Amino acid sequence: MSDIKLLMNRIKQLSYYEVAVELYEPIQFKGAVPFDMEITGNIVVAQVLANSYEEAEHKLLKFLFEGERDV
Repeated sequence: MSDIKLLMNRIKQLSYYEVAVELYEPIQFKGAVPFDMEITGNIVVAQVLANSYEEAEHKLLKFLFEGERDV
């Protein structure tokens, strides 16, 4: 299968997943946030576009705790 077809199949399989994460310390954002996100107390709930819940959770955790802004 060509690279284009593989990419198109991956895009077609994307879904939004709701991921909740508990924060143990305050967090501050500078710039754009790539998710529809709500923070209540120390709980972050985000809608993340991914191919699986595991991928969505990984993307959110990278963004929050590793400072990876390229998700």
